[in-house]
Amino acid sequence: MTVDVDLLERTEELATLRGAIAAARRAVGSLVVVEGPAGIGKSRLLAAAHGHALDLRALQARGNEFDRRSAYLTASQLFGAAAAGATGAEWEALFAGQARLAAPLFDGTPQTAGDGEGVLRGLFWLTVNLAGTGPGGHGPLLLVIDDAQWADRASLRFVLHLAARLDGLPLALVVGVRTGGAEEVSDLLDALRGLAHAEVLRPAPLSPSAVGTVIDRGLTDAAPSFVHACVRLTGGNPFLVHELIHALRADHVLPTEDAVAIVERLVPASVTRAVLVRLARLSTSAQQLAVAVAVFGGQVSLGRAAMLADMAVSAAEKAADALAAAHVLGPGEPLSFTHPLIGNAIYADVPVFARARAHRRAAELLTADATPAEVVAAHLLLTRPEGDPATVQTLRVAATRARSQGEPDAAIRLLLRAQAERPGGPDRFELLLELAEAEAHAGEHTAGQRVTEALSIAGEPSSTVRALAARARICYAEGDHAGTLEAIEAALHHLDPHDPAAESMLADYLAAGTFHAPSRLRTEPRMVALVQAAHGGRLPENPALLAHLSLRFALTGEPAKRVLGATDRALAADPLIDPATHGMPLSLVVQALSCVDELEAAETAATRGVISAQQRGSVLAYALASYHRAIPRYHRGALGDALADIEPMHMLREDGWTGADGWTAELSTLLHLESDDLSAARRSIELGAAVPRESIDYPVVLYARAELALAEDQPAEALQAALHAGRLLADDFGIDHPGLIAWRPVAALAAHRLGNREQANSLAGDALDQARSLGVPRPIAHALRTVAQLAPARRGLEALLEAVDLLEPSTALLERTAALVHLGAVQRRAGDKPEALRTLRRAYAQADSLHAAALARQARQELHALGVRPRRAALTGVEALTPTERRVADLASSGLTNSQVAQALFVTPKTVETHLAKVYRKLRIATRHELPASLNSQTG
Repeated sequence: MTVDVDLLERTEELATLRGAIAAARRAVGSLVVVEGPAGIGKSRLLAAAHGHALDLRALQARGNEFDRRSAYLTASQLFGAAAAGATGAEWEALFAGQARLAAPLFDGTPQTAGDGEGVLRGLFWLTVNLAGTGPGGHGPLLLVIDDAQWADRASLRFVLHLAARLDGLPLALVVGVRTGGAEEVSDLLDALRGLAHAEVLRPAPLSPSAVGTVIDRGLTDAAPSFVHACVRLTGGNPFLVHELIHALRADHVLPTEDAVAIVERLVPASVTRAVLVRLARLSTSAQQLAVAVAVFGGQVSLGRAAMLADMAVSAAEKAADALAAAHVLGPGEPLSFTHPLIGNAIYADVPVFARARAHRRAAELLTADATPAEVVAAHLLLTRPEGDPATVQTLRVAATRARSQGEPDAAIRLLLRAQAERPGGPDRFELLLELAEAEAHAGEHTAGQRVTEALSIAGEPSSTVRALAARARICYAEGDHAGTLEAIEAALHHLDPHDPAAESMLADYLAAGTFHAPSRLRTEPRMVALVQAAHGGRLPENPALLAHLSLRFALTGEPAKRVLGATDRALAADPLIDPATHGMPLSLVVQALSCVDELEAAETAATRGVISAQQRGSVLAYALASYHRAIPRYHRGALGDALADIEPMHMLREDGWTGADGWTAELSTLLHLESDDLSAARRSIELGAAVPRESIDYPVVLYARAELALAEDQPAEALQAALHAGRLLADDFGIDHPGLIAWRPVAALAAHRLGNREQANSLAGDALDQARSLGVPRPIAHALRTVAQLAPARRGLEALLEAVDLLEPSTALLERTAALVHLGAVQRRAGDKPEALRTLRRAYAQADSLHAAALARQARQELHALGVRPRRAALTGVEALTPTERRVADLASSGLTNSQVAQALFVTPKTVETHLAKVYRKLRIATRHELPASLNSQTG
C-alpha cells in the first residue's frame, strides 16, 4: 500500500496556502515560498495547493538541473499548456498588448531585438491577461513553481518581477525551493524571500509521534524501539521515512525489536539507494524507461521516452505501469518520478559516457520534432564534443535567442560549449564574435581577447570590418572612448566610402566622440567633412548620420529650412528607435528642431518615437523618447505634460540606469522652477551630482545649478556656475547656442544682482547679439527680456514690446508668457496703469492655464500692486490633478482599460488603479464613464 506521510503536521502550512488561494479569488495577489531540505514535503504541499484551487486556472512548472542552463525554459514550461491550448482569437487575446513580447517562447518566431527585458515584461502581461476576465483570460490564477533552485535565471528574474507586482492581481504565486545547492540563483531566491509581502513556509521534520503513525500505517504493530530507530535514521524527513518503509517491506523486514539492529546499520544515503535496488528488481525495459525519463529531466511523454529507450510504445506502457507499481513513477502521463530525489538517484547511477550519449540521442529526437533550439541545447550542453557542425549551429541559435532575451550568461555557456566542438573557418570566426558580444554584455574581461582572435582569422575585409565594429561596441560599453574611435577608424580604412556600412560606422564614430570632451577634436575633422559634403549637395543616406548633421546645422546657426531638410530625411523611414541605440539619433533630431523653434515638429518626432518604443516593448527607448518629448513641451508651456514625460526617466533610474542623469536633472530642475517648487528643483539637481566631468552632461547640470541658485537668491553661485557652463560648452564641445543652453541671460542677471553692472550689460548685450545673428525668435525674446531687466524703463519697455510682438505667432508659450509678465511689470512701474492691467491680466490667465506657477505668482504680485485681487488657481477638479494623474485620466477616458493604460505607460495595473482612484476623488466622480465629460467640462 502507498503511505502518504507528507501532509502530517502540516496544518499551518496548508492554512497559509488556502488563504493565498482565497485571496486570489478576491483579486488580492499573494506570494508563498515553501522551502526546506530535500524530502521535507515541499512538493506535496504544492500539490495540495493545487488541490485546494480547483476553481482557479492552475499552471505549474518544475525546475530541473538540465533546463537551468538555458533561458526561460522554466517559464516556457509554466505557460506552455495555456499557450498550446489557445488558438485563433483566444491566442490573439492571450498575447495582446505587451504580452506579444513573450510569444516567441511559444510559437517559435524569431525574438525581436529590444532592450533585453522585453520577454520578461511580456511574461508579466501574459500573466495579467491569463488572470483577466476578458477574451483569453480565465479569472483567478494559481501559479506553482517547484524546485525553483533549479530554474533558469531568466525565469526566476520573471518570477521576481511578477512577485514584486502582485498587488491587485487575482493571483496566488507558490514557489517551492530546496535549500542548499542553488548558488547560481541564490541572489534571486534571496530577493524573492525578502519581499515584504512574501510568506515563507519552512516545514519542520515530522515529530517522533508522527513518524510512529506513519510506520504503524505501513508496517503494523511496530515496536517502540523500532520506531525510535527509524526516527534517528530519517531525522523525521517524510521522504526518507516513506522510502525506508518501502525498502523494509521489499526486504520483508518486520518492525520488531530484533530489526532495530538492521535499521541502525543503515545511513540516510542507503535509504535513497534502496530506490536503485528496487529498480534493479524490475525488468530491463522498466530500467531503461526510468533512465530515459531521468535523462529528459524527470517529465516526458511516454512516446518520447520510449524512443529514447529504443522500445516499442506497447512495451513502454508495460514498463511504465511496473515503475508506477514500484512507486518509482507516478501514474499516467506525462511520465514523472514520484519524487525528484528518485530521479536524481537514477540519473546519477547512469555511467558518465552512457549519460552523455543518451543526451545526444535526446537532442536528436527533439530536433526531429522541430523543438526550439534552446530546449535541444539544454541536452547538447551535457554531451561530449564530437566535431559536429549541427551541434554548433543549434547552440549558436539558442545563444542568439538567449542574448535577445537579455541573458548573456546563458549565451556564454552555450557558445563555449559550441567552441568545444572546434569549428573551423567561417563558423569559428562567427562563433568568436558572438562570444565576444555575449561576454561584453555580461561584463566579462575576455571579450576583447575574443575579438583579437577573430581578427587574426578574419580573412575578407568585410569580416575584418565586422570584427572591428564589435571591438568598437565593446570598448564603448567599457567607457573606452579612445579604443572605440581607434577601432572605427580602422574599420573605415577597410571600407569603400560609398559602402552603406561606412555611413553607419561614421554615425557610431560621431556618437562616441562628439559629446565626450577628450574625444571631440579627434572626431571633428570627419564632422566638418560631412558638413562640407552636405553644403555641396551630397547628403548622407544613413538616418543616424543625418541626425548628427541636423544638430550640427542647428548649433552652427544654419537656416531652419536646412535643419528641417535634414531632420525630415532622417525621420523619413523610421522614428529612429533602433535596438542598438534605443533612440539616441532621435534625441539629436529633437534637440535640433527645438534649437530652431520648430517645437511642433520636435514634439511630433518624439511622439513617433514614444509609440515605436511602446510597440517594441523597450522601456529604455520609451523613457528616452518621452524625455525628449518633454523638451518641446517645456518650451511650449505644457509643463504638466513635460513633467509626466520625465517620470519614466525617474523610474528607469530607480531600476539602476543612470545614463541620462545630467539631462534629466537639468530639465527636471527647470520644470520645477517654473512650477515654483524649489524643494523639488533641489532634489532634481542632485540627480546630476555624479555625472562625468568629461561628458557634455556636466556643463548642462552646471547651467541648471545656475538657474536654481538665481531662484534661491544666490547670485555669486549662479554667476560662477553659468560662466563655467558656458566656457566648458564652448571650449570642450564647440557649442554656443542659446536654443540649447541659454547660459548668458542667467549670468547677466546674477552679475546684475551682485552690482557688476558692466559685466551684466556685456553679457546681456552679447546674448542679444548672438540671438539676433541666429534669427530664432525664442532666444531673441529671452535675450530681450534679460536686457529689459537691466535697462532703463524706456529701453526695457521697447525690448519687451519687441519680445511680445516677436513671439505672437510662436508656439513658445512659456517664453511669451514670461515676456508678458515682465512687460506688465514695466508698464506698471512706468505709471501706465490701464496697459499694465490689460497685459498682466492676460499674462496671469496664460500662466495659470500653463500651470506656470512661478510666472503666475509674479503676475499676481504685480496685479496686487495695482489693487487687483485675481482668483487663485483651483485646488480641486482638473487643475488639482498631478501631471501623471492627468495622463492616466486622459488615457482612461479615451476608452483604454486599466491594463492597456498600464502597458502604454510601462507601469502595473495596480498603479493605474491607484492613480484613477485619486482622479475620481479630485473630480468628484464615481465611475470611469464620467471621465470624458468631467475632463472636458472642467477644461472647456
